[in-house]
Amino acid sequence: MHSKNNLLDRYKINKISEVDINKLSDFYKKTYFQRYKSLTNNWRWWYRSGLNESEPIILSLDDKIIGQAAYLPTELNVLGKKIPAIWFQDYAVLPEFKGKGLGKLLSKEWMKICPNQMAICSPDSLRVLKKLGWKDNFDTKRLARPINLTKFVPILRNLQLNFFDSGIRYFLKKKYNKNNSLNSYKIENNFKIINDSFKLRKSKKDIKFAEIIRDEKWLNWRLMECPYKKDIFFFEYKNNFSIVHIYSIKNIKRLNILYTYHTDESHENAMTMMIVKWAINNNIDLMWAINRGKEFDNIFPRIFSKPIRYAAWSSNKEIFEILQKGLLDFQGIDSDKESSAFIED
Repeated sequence: MHSKNNLLDRYKINKISEVDINKLSDFYKKTYFQRYKSLTNNWRWWYRSGLNESEPIILSLDDKIIGQAAYLPTELNVLGKKIPAIWFQDYAVLPEFKGKGLGKLLSKEWMKICPNQMAICSPDSLRVLKKLGWKDNFDTKRLARPINLTKFVPILRNLQLNFFDSGIRYFLKKKYNKNNSLNSYKIENNFKIINDSFKLRKSKKDIKFAEIIRDEKWLNWRLMECPYKKDIFFFEYKNNFSIVHIYSIKNIKRLNILYTYHTDESHENAMTMMIVKWAINNNIDLMWAINRGKEFDNIFPRIFSKPIRYAAWSSNKEIFEILQKGLLDFQGIDSDKESSAFIED
């Protein structure tokens, strides 16, 4: 048994680039088993290492990695000014070292990194952050639409009733048959099209909310530097674009809508309906998105929507008041909730 005071005297905090990669992999295997290969091999992309000289911090004890406070740096437009901010991500302490004061110590070091901070929380992490002065907001929703119910209803899944899936798809096809058809295009083969159109997108402006600055550097990091860009596609309709991630995991084929932007927002609903039609015709089992404000009830039934536990903190009172209201145009591409896409067998 280790006494609490003894442990606090022996800990060490390093940047992630300063630790042995094999020890890091061992830690990830214990804390993020389903993603440990991806995190070990791609942590520089995951945490956008290099922007504002940022790196996750690692907690070690007697040369053993026992904790991590990782984060994703970003930049925000607040009241017309560009400010640095970070998303808290992948915070973990090995179970045998919990309750000894090390997690709190790591959290305090985390909060020194940047004056403006945000997180998508679990119930447990939200309770911890609120004790540190954070404010939460539940206005953003995770939207889902199961298409193949046999993959999600246990009795149907166990019976493997493929004819049931075929019947559901038949009725859905009739429902969406009046919509135009779209083609999907690979991002990695058509990045110039996205890059050129991205410059013409219309940005929503509201001084009451903070807005993520999505510039060309951000676009290149998020898409072209992504280790999984082979699975990222886009749809185009009347110069409006929707970037999606299509992949299979645990025998479920998913289409995650990462980011949608428009030159004419009036086409947003029509394009999303056409993506549903494409998903039905291409054997997608589940569609997923994140959206603030609009529910798209005719596409994503409310019964499957779920509030996202967003929380924020800032050392600046004026910025804090704005951050706690949530982010303008927050989408799936901004959230680590999409991380299930990067599980490797």
